Amino acid sequence: MTNLLLRLVFFQSLLPLLSSELVIDVQPDTISAEITAQLVINCSITNNQVQHMEVIRSLTLSRYNQINRDFEDITALDLLTLNLKQLVKFKHSQISFGNVFISLTLLYPTQFDANVYRCSVKGGDSNNKDTSLFSKKTVEYETNSTALVEEIRRYKKDENKCLCSLTSNDSTSTNKRLRVNFSGNSEIIKERVEPLTLNCTYQVLNQDQNETSSLQSLYILHEPNGVIANINKDQPVLQGSHFKEAQGNIFHSGLKDSYLHATWSNVKLSDSGKYFCEANVKHSDGRAERLSEMLIITVVSPTVDDLVKVVEKLLGQVDEDTKHIQENKQNIKNIKEELKTKEQNILSNTADLNSTQQTIRSMKEDIAINQQNISSLKEYVAANLESLQSIKKDLNIQQRNIISVKEDIAINQQNISSIKTDVAVNEENLINLQKNFNIQQRNITSIKEDFNTFYKNTSSFQEIILANLSATLEKVKNETELLHPTSCRKVIYKEDRAIVTLVSGLKVMCDTKTDGGGWIIFQRRINGKVDFYRGWKEYRDGFGDFNIGEFYLGNENIFKLTSTGKYDLRIDLVLKNQAYYAQYSIFQILSEKNNYKINVGGYSGNAGDSLSNHNDMYFSTFDNDNDTYSGGNCAVKYHGAWWYKSCYESNLNGKWGSSERGKDVNWNTLLETARIGLSFTEMKIRERE
Repeated sequence: MTNLLLRLVFFQSLLPLLSSELVIDVQPDTISAEITAQLVINCSITNNQVQHMEVIRSLTLSRYNQINRDFEDITALDLLTLNLKQLVKFKHSQISFGNVFISLTLLYPTQFDANVYRCSVKGGDSNNKDTSLFSKKTVEYETNSTALVEEIRRYKKDENKCLCSLTSNDSTSTNKRLRVNFSGNSEIIKERVEPLTLNCTYQVLNQDQNETSSLQSLYILHEPNGVIANINKDQPVLQGSHFKEAQGNIFHSGLKDSYLHATWSNVKLSDSGKYFCEANVKHSDGRAERLSEMLIITVVSPTVDDLVKVVEKLLGQVDEDTKHIQENKQNIKNIKEELKTKEQNILSNTADLNSTQQTIRSMKEDIAINQQNISSLKEYVAANLESLQSIKKDLNIQQRNIISVKEDIAINQQNISSIKTDVAVNEENLINLQKNFNIQQRNITSIKEDFNTFYKNTSSFQEIILANLSATLEKVKNETELLHPTSCRKVIYKEDRAIVTLVSGLKVMCDTKTDGGGWIIFQRRINGKVDFYRGWKEYRDGFGDFNIGEFYLGNENIFKLTSTGKYDLRIDLVLKNQAYYAQYSIFQILSEKNNYKINVGGYSGNAGDSLSNHNDMYFSTFDNDNDTYSGGNCAVKYHGAWWYKSCYESNLNGKWGSSERGKDVNWNTLLETARIGLSFTEMKIRERE
């Protein structure tokens, strides 16, 4: 029984180690201004899994906002793409992240940073339902005086610890022309009280025209902890997370000394030990040389006197701050009195201004009334002038009309005499015309009788001519279709591939053998000599070479062909010397206005259906993204052009012979038999009979 209980206890102790969970950790959990050098918040997922969550999509670190009374996102990591977004910027901070963790380091945290932090993860369960999980951690704040008392108590216990001296190992380079200097701000550093500054300098003492040397990099290293800071040629300084400042520069000429400085506070006892300044130099003859200098830094615990000085300094700073606060209060009081006086002046000026505005408003109203009266008078005068001018014009017109009427009366009298004479002449002519009309009518009757006789004789002859003409037209039509057929169905060749020009003027390659022939080939790839990674315009107009055997007929031409009737689509494929095909009884490409949308269905064949999934999708190229993929452009991601969805089941315009998975020419239903690209593709259409 005892052994069973021990086993149960042991198994229970192992459960937390085997479980997968979301963890948030803060170091330290209590901070103090000027005492805490850094605050580290770690958000991670143990064992790379979260319980009840099949897919993990994102990891987010947040902080509680007292004003909004809600958590505010600081940084978010997309775990599918490892894309990190920093939503809140900090003056002194560093962020690191990996597959399932985010680490935020705040240097010299303040009271504002003492807050509640939340780590949340979002994903989906086994039913693809969205789920989320979060964990919180609180960082407390402690005033400086309380923290200092605790520090003094700790340092009293450590007063009797051994203090070790700092030694400097001044080494000289074997090369007399070059030297490395390494120095610190002090031989003994007091823990958490004094900062540590290390200066690493590279000098060229004597210039040699026969030999030139180039500094490649400078390093400051700590024997236990590794690289503290480093700088490479033409690169910025790289530094540790707890530095306040690390600066450096590598100069190409020897006129200026190259340098690397590192300074950090909150020095700990573990920072004691050997520090090295190393310079990597490359000579003109190809030799590489490393110059090195060493310092021994000893970090000791501060004495009570040191802590008292710190407390006195802080108290003095508090007194000075209190004095400034009192001065600011007095200044605020004076400003309030000045504002009150100015407010009274503004009220007085406002009253005067209102009175003046009322006077101006009254004057404006009077001016407006006068302007209206003047406008009315001007309109009245203008109307009278127009009336007078109109009357004058009417009188002139009436005078001219009277003169014209007199002239018309005289002319009409002359015309009446002339008309009487013409009437007498016309009466005589009318009698003659009536006689001629009777004669012509008898002639027309005779002509009709003759025409009826002629028509009966020529009707049989006309039928013979029409029959011969129809036969001739049918022969000409057949000969024309042989020269310029309407489709590949009319093409008869011994070869299995023939290049012809259709009656529409479009030059195409015909498949005259497969399944009875009659196919118009619009996509063909056999050797990879033609690059198919092209833009929208080239896929619209077509590209390639019939002689090479690789081409794309063009989406605009495919649209025009499939819009004139019903077409079948056949796709022939070769994979590892094995032939496959897929045939569809429904196929049509819409216009460019519809982004060459594809309508496809009715699959048959032995290649598997890898195209119906793309039905009703728009054509996409690297410069015209029409897919539904939220992560970018499928044409760019998979190096092709296709009716992508999100992203594809087939990619026949992919990169020929690509070793990158997903970017090659493939038909996904064939990937179960081989994980390589296709060696032959041919897409063709045939009009139904």
